[in-house]
Amino acid sequence: MLRQKLARMTAGAAAAAMIVSPGLALAQSWEYINPIPAGTTVQVRTTEAIDTQSMDGRIFTGTVENDVRDTQGRLAIPKGATAELVIRRDAENDLVLDLDSVMVNGRRYGVDATRNRVGGGIDVRNSGIGANKETARNVGGGALLGAILGAVIGGGDGAAAGAAAGAAVGAGAQILTKGRRVNVPAETLLSYRLQSDLNLDVSDSGYDRDGSHYHRYDPNN
Repeated sequence: MLRQKLARMTAGAAAAAMIVSPGLALAQSWEYINPIPAGTTVQVRTTEAIDTQSMDGRIFTGTVENDVRDTQGRLAIPKGATAELVIRRDAENDLVLDLDSVMVNGRRYGVDATRNRVGGGIDVRNSGIGANKETARNVGGGALLGAILGAVIGGGDGAAAGAAAGAAVGAGAQILTKGRRVNVPAETLLSYRLQSDLNLDVSDSGYDRDGSHYHRYDPNN
């Protein structure tokens, strides 16, 4: 009896290990691509409604819609990874919903100003990487990390609606990714093309306030 009970307990433990181990193995054996190169397309589905006329550093969240692979076919970002979106100002002084960072198996991809010289730059006032002299020298201001190729509600190709601000989608729904107001409903699929490399382990210098996460923004910088 005792031997049979021990055998059942051992079998149960083995089954539990089989259930737990695949995710653990993925985390341990994951081959991180560093950097994820500029030009890579990343599709993100928003998980919350975004409606704002300000650039205060608030972070909005989404999930990566499809696996993202590098030029050699290696998996760089798995489907379901968490993406951070933020409002930035472009060279034409319009507000734009920009891709800020992506979390892959607990590690953060973002722009490292010490290693990236961005063509045209990004707005360091709201970049989450610190508005200091070194950042300003290496990054500059104005352009975006991820240029929006298109947006659409309810699935399909993220580029279907084009990059035009205010493209009407569905019955009364409206997507505004650029202009004096940004209004993007929840469950909108956004398609971005990276304008700069995404580097691994870029720290998040933000803070939490009233249940939301923010990156530091100084309007005087």
